Amino acid sequence: MDMDTKKTLPAISIVICAYNEERTIARKIQSISSCTYPNELMEVVLVIDCSDDKTEEVARSELANVDFSWKIHINEQRSGKNTSLNTGIGLTESELVIATDADLVWDNRSVEQLVLRILADDRFAAGTGDLQPNPGADRVTSMEKTYRSYFGRMAEWESAHDATPAFNGCLLILRKSIVGGVNETNGADDANLAYEAIRKGYRTFYETRAAIYEELPENLKKQYTQKVRRAKGLIQTTLANLDLLKIDRPFCRVFYPLRLWMYVVTPTMLLIGCLIFSIGLILNVPLLLLLLIAAFLLFSVIRKGNLFTAFVTNQFYLLAGLYSRRKDAVLWKSTSKKVGE
Repeated sequence: MDMDTKKTLPAISIVICAYNEERTIARKIQSISSCTYPNELMEVVLVIDCSDDKTEEVARSELANVDFSWKIHINEQRSGKNTSLNTGIGLTESELVIATDADLVWDNRSVEQLVLRILADDRFAAGTGDLQPNPGADRVTSMEKTYRSYFGRMAEWESAHDATPAFNGCLLILRKSIVGGVNETNGADDANLAYEAIRKGYRTFYETRAAIYEELPENLKKQYTQKVRRAKGLIQTTLANLDLLKIDRPFCRVFYPLRLWMYVVTPTMLLIGCLIFSIGLILNVPLLLLLLIAAFLLFSVIRKGNLFTAFVTNQFYLLAGLYSRRKDAVLWKSTSKKVGE
């Protein structure tokens, strides 16, 4: 970062919500301390949601060696991420607030990129970074990277024309005077934040240069839980903002209806179509159905990270989230792989 840019940067606050993160919180604090944003302009607010491990002890030990200011808040009762995030935002001193997860690390320039982007346009009320799986050659990682690449491109396209609701809750930036918090009782914290900004007439953005990385769960059950939980929260928040269809702006006329189609209609139509197609083959050419399933599985193994498999798999997760009977996911437990697991 050149000196001229550094002189124009504002003070920022970073909110971290944590629940049982003793294995990851030290690495997170080190990631913040080593970023390119001037430490003297940063404040960190750590909200611990009634952890029953040594998250607080490890955090205090690590924070004792940093150059930025910090404070720790302990919730009196288990509150969930949405409430913890609002608590943290309320404790910050700066207008620009970055919210990030305790178990993920970012590129050194991610904070700088987010701040420069939001300052580029006064109409930006909030934005998000680009969530990517840690580099790996296994099939699941390759498939997830393919899906998120297209997901990020669509979000960039939306934000270039107006606004995007596609936020990654692990790395967000907001103007506190405009978006002071999220809905605490329903849906995903990230999408809630985006819709709040849009509802107030402001723009939101997706910044692919601000990368943050997560370890994908190796256990298939944890992967399923993570993806379905995220899908359910996203769908809940999207359906809770149907009144935006009445507003005359590009997001409400074009992008929001597309998101509704993607999250609700497409997975349902795919399920119905597959059921009708399968029943027809079972009744007429059952062997062909088995051959098609075998060909799909073989293609998925040979062509790691192919778009077709990534699309079908994520449609399945959206379908599971759409019809899940689970309660609203306002209490959280991280399903990302931890260091040492």
